[in-house]
Amino acid sequence: MGCCSHAKLKSSLVLLNILYMLIGLIMIAVPAFAYSMNYFTSYSLIGSLIGAGVFLFLFSFLGLCGALHHHQVMLFFYMVVLGLLCIVQFASSITLVAINKEQQQDILNKSWVSASNHSRQEVQKAMDCCGFDQNVTDSIIPPQNCSALPCCEDLYKTNETQCFLDEKPVNATGCEPCRNKVEEQFAYAAQVSGAVGLFFSFTELIGIVLAIQYRNTKDPARAYSFPGHGGFAK
Repeated sequence: MGCCSHAKLKSSLVLLNILYMLIGLIMIAVPAFAYSMNYFTSYSLIGSLIGAGVFLFLFSFLGLCGALHHHQVMLFFYMVVLGLLCIVQFASSITLVAINKEQQQDILNKSWVSASNHSRQEVQKAMDCCGFDQNVTDSIIPPQNCSALPCCEDLYKTNETQCFLDEKPVNATGCEPCRNKVEEQFAYAAQVSGAVGLFFSFTELIGIVLAIQYRNTKDPARAYSFPGHGGFAK
């Protein structure tokens, strides 16, 4: 019975860490591919995603080695780090799921203000929009290169503010503020990210329980070995 329990716990930990390693590789490969194809040009975003993928891969490799060799020290550090990750991820996921519209607008406004001109122009180009709110924020940080956007180039405007959305005509002309387009995507991304984070925080909790139980079980292969050969005498 102990042998079966040990084998099942070992297999479960190995499979769980292989899954984490695959996710880590995906987190490394997808941003690198997106950057090579010029889908994203933000070095900080790409670097953060790749860094998180590398950390997850190395951390999962530690857990895999600890599970394969029943290494007490590796399993201990694995449990500690996994516990901290579980707490942080669970708290972050709850925050993302519970965020309201006013908080979303505040986050987006601060992000727009702190972003570089290049990043703001990339958002405008990707979403075909001009400025952030075409109001207070854009009076502080005037938009740039709106006249080159598809939503404005047909209007033959040379002044950036002339590209702002004009709702007076029967058919509104000009470019929408980027906030209108970003808010919906941000809300959806926050809900999805929160749900995915909650799911993985529960898998991490399962990993902690498995590691604790596995660490406290005796390896049958060593339990019946002779003293002095890494096991316990029968």
